[in-house]
Order: sequence, then structure tokens, then C-alpha cells
Amino acid sequence: MTSKKKIQIIKTICWFGVAADALWTIALVFPQLYVILAGKPDLQVDLSLRMGLGIAGALMAGWTMLLAWTANNPVERRVVMALTTIPVIAGLLAVALVGVVNGSTSTAWILVKLCFLGNAMLWGYHSANSIAKENIYEINH
Repeated sequence: MTSKKKIQIIKTICWFGVAADALWTIALVFPQLYVILAGKPDLQVDLSLRMGLGIAGALMAGWTMLLAWTANNPVERRVVMALTTIPVIAGLLAVALVGVVNGSTSTAWILVKLCFLGNAMLWGYHSANSIAKENIYEINH
């Protein structure tokens, strides 16, 4: 596979991450959507939960923008893909796994999404790293 094709795939991976993070940003800011995505229709949304979700939403919005920034120059900014995988996706995966193990099977789809994105981000990081090491990629395109 050519470096140009790999870079296009890496950019696509970043944009998938942007889309996933944007969805969760909106869900964290609007608890009605969070309740649907998290599979918790009986969740009581009080001020304390809204505050926690708001903090998480602000952080998720920041990470969404960071991935969009990375998509514009993925070889030079490849470390963001590694950081997206560990600790971000790994941490979210652990939380989702705890939920599924404790009976929240309606969120099993989140595990699948996180596994896909985690593997894709690792592949993107590895591919971008190999492109950078081979000096094939020109920073100014």
C-alpha cells in the first residue's frame, strides 16, 4: 500500500473518531440523548449528574477538536492517535466492560465501537510512524 493511500486511511480513521466523539459530546451535554446511548432509560438526572456529564462533555469536545486537528496532518501529529488509544479508549473500554459485566448488556455496542476505534487508531499510529521513519512523507505535502 502506498504512503498516500495509508495517509487517506489514517485521516478517515481520525474522522471516524471525530464523529464518535462528537456524538458523545452532544450526549453528555444533553442527558436525554445520553440516557438513550447508555441504555439507561430509568436514569435519574439530577444536578450532580448534570455537572459530571458537563465536565465530561467539555473534555470530550476538546478531544473531538484534537482528533480533527490530527486529521489535517496525521503523520506529524501521530502521537494523538496513540494517546487516543491509551489512555482514552482503554479507559472508556474498561468503564464499558465494567458496565456490561454488571448487567448493562444494552451497552455492549459501545465495547464493539471502542475495540474497532482502538485497533484502527493503533494501526493509524503505527502506519504514520513507519511513514515518518521512511522519510516518505513531506511535512508540507
